[in-house]
Amino acid sequence: MSDPAPSANPGGVHSAKVTTGDHLRQLSPLLVWAVVFADIGTSVYYVPGILYEQVGEFAPLFVLIGLIGFVLLAHKYIEVCWRRPDGGGVVSIADDAFSPRVGLLGGLLVSVSYFLTSSISTVAGVRYVGSVLPFFDEHILSLSVALLVFLMVINIIGIRESAMLSLLIAMCALGVNLILICVTLWRADSVDFGQMREHLTMIKDLEPHVFFVGFAGAWLAFSGLESISQLSPAMRLPIQGTAKRGMLYVVVTMVVTSPLLTLFAVSMLSPETKMDALASERFISELGLTVGGWPLKLAVVASGASLLLFASNTAIIGGYHVFLALVEQGFLPAQLAARNRRFHTPHVAIVVATVLPILVIMIIGSDLVQLGHLYAFGLLGAFLITSASVDAIRWREGVRGWRLMLGMFTTLLVFTAWLVNMFVHTDATVIGIVLVGFGLLLALGTQQRWFSDLLYTLPVVKRRAVRMIAKSEEGLETKTSAEILSLAQAEAIVDLFPSHTLVAIRSPNPAVIEEALVRERGCGGKTLYAIYVEERAGLFVGASEFEPDEEGVDALRSAVLAGERMGIEVIPIWTVAHNAVEGIARAAERLEVNALVIGASQRPAIYHLLRGHVVAGLTRQLPSHIRLVLCT
Repeated sequence: MSDPAPSANPGGVHSAKVTTGDHLRQLSPLLVWAVVFADIGTSVYYVPGILYEQVGEFAPLFVLIGLIGFVLLAHKYIEVCWRRPDGGGVVSIADDAFSPRVGLLGGLLVSVSYFLTSSISTVAGVRYVGSVLPFFDEHILSLSVALLVFLMVINIIGIRESAMLSLLIAMCALGVNLILICVTLWRADSVDFGQMREHLTMIKDLEPHVFFVGFAGAWLAFSGLESISQLSPAMRLPIQGTAKRGMLYVVVTMVVTSPLLTLFAVSMLSPETKMDALASERFISELGLTVGGWPLKLAVVASGASLLLFASNTAIIGGYHVFLALVEQGFLPAQLAARNRRFHTPHVAIVVATVLPILVIMIIGSDLVQLGHLYAFGLLGAFLITSASVDAIRWREGVRGWRLMLGMFTTLLVFTAWLVNMFVHTDATVIGIVLVGFGLLLALGTQQRWFSDLLYTLPVVKRRAVRMIAKSEEGLETKTSAEILSLAQAEAIVDLFPSHTLVAIRSPNPAVIEEALVRERGCGGKTLYAIYVEERAGLFVGASEFEPDEEGVDALRSAVLAGERMGIEVIPIWTVAHNAVEGIARAAERLEVNALVIGASQRPAIYHLLRGHVVAGLTRQLPSHIRLVLCT
């Protein structure tokens, strides 16, 4: 899959405006199909075996039943694409519908599914190769880890596969699957067809608890559906048409392949093969051997293993893009988005997105069933939040009638499947809750600066921070234009340009600037200090990366222009800090003002930050002689 989310818009502001250049939108409906099928199409290689261990001979029936939910949910993902043309998937759509924290929860759940996609796809790929090369069966864990490390390295280097390569691999895999279907139909006799018919009519023998377990497990057959929501930044315009046609191709190919291959494998493989621990996890290659001999088995193994490895890489890419989106919202440390100096790739995020699946494999092992149960926890949770978010947006926009009811029915189906999965597979539920809980703690602690504030109480860290701030400001002074001053430069001219007021801004905000200008004029002053504090959590990203954020520069320029209109000299200042509170409080003291004016940005995440963490922190840290003025 080509880089699925070149630009996420996680700020939570709904907009139909497309910000990605038209020349970058090269994904046609066919290429959209290829990228999504290269992910979702891998499930057929391991889901039949996993489902068979759960519900036995009922497995084909549940894949057919799961198709209903899959088609309904696919329609919603088309809507996510055109509602969020800049990508972001569940993070962005949940942010629009509810709040940034619901988007955070969705991001964590989909991250779990991405980690498990990498784990399960890699392990399944090694197992399939092991069906023809026994050496792979003897070293499943070590080879799986080695493959993930290899994918990590090539992603850091930046060698990303193109959508055309996705198309080639997807077409090969689909072609082999269709050949397998045709050969199976040709070789099947009346006994085989009788068994198939019996499997499809077993619904009358279903017990309620078996039905719910099978229904919940069948959703794994359509995992990978969420990948389309990350492709919207690269889709050809109009996005709605491209997404709709691409998804139609996905639905058609899944309807043709997944239920039939599951039915054929369960009906035609011998009981001994289906009960064999290794063979049960590679039903499709065993089916190829049964109906077409070694040539067909080798074709299935080659195409299936390639597609599985491709899906693992897709999951790593999707995982680190979720990280980047959460970093933009302030939920994860800024270092996670740091770029490699040589390859300019987010190497830290890539490493984390790869190490976590490796840890999952090392802890859980190569048991595809257990991996599948944990996979379902994150997958169905992300599906549920996405589906409910679309419903909430529709309701808010006044949508009623069958469209709303059908959407809510889809959400109910996903919720039922998720609830059953959590109660039936309690071990996976506990692990999933621990992972998501740890992620929530890390995210909220990062947003509220719990960890960085604690870190900066250490003397050695505090001394390093002072040095890094000085180096960053020196870089600004020597390598950028003189229109913006560092805090050190501004402090040096305090006696020449005294002011009573400092205004702290994060984005252009005329109301806040006007409030500060009016106050300074009322005090008889002719100078106003305006500061933008760039937050760099942890130990910063390096003194060489001193360039101010573009949004901050625009905010300072707007303040200067506003001051010119009112006849007041506005001195724009930039500095860095481990959090906004520390930087603003430090500037207020060093600039010798007696009032600090702050306001709230219009972006929801920053609004929460300014109204919560910054205001509370400044109330504690500002000296008593400096008045805090809030402007809403």
